[in-house]
Amino acid sequence: MEIKIDEEELCAILVHGVVPELMPHCAFRREKHFKTAAKKEIKCPYCGKLLTVVDKMEKLELICYPRNAKINWHQAMQCRICHKVVGIIYAGASA
Repeated sequence: MEIKIDEEELCAILVHGVVPELMPHCAFRREKHFKTAAKKEIKCPYCGKLLTVVDKMEKLELICYPRNAKINWHQAMQCRICHKVVGIIYAGASA
């Protein structure tokens, strides 16, 4: 499914639970780490290229909001292709 994001919008990924690939300062060893059968690709909402790969069972949501909104991100990732920033918000963390 292709999502077209307006240049006047910012995007953030809402993370439900623990996702080691998106958490700072954490190192987890997953069973059968080298296999990609139980993985899903998270794509950049701006350019559509690969942003990261996470476990298939992880629950993530994409949130888009106006550029002038005051949203506190817990972390941010930069796309390696278009160099735009995608925020990461942990749903379980207090703001």
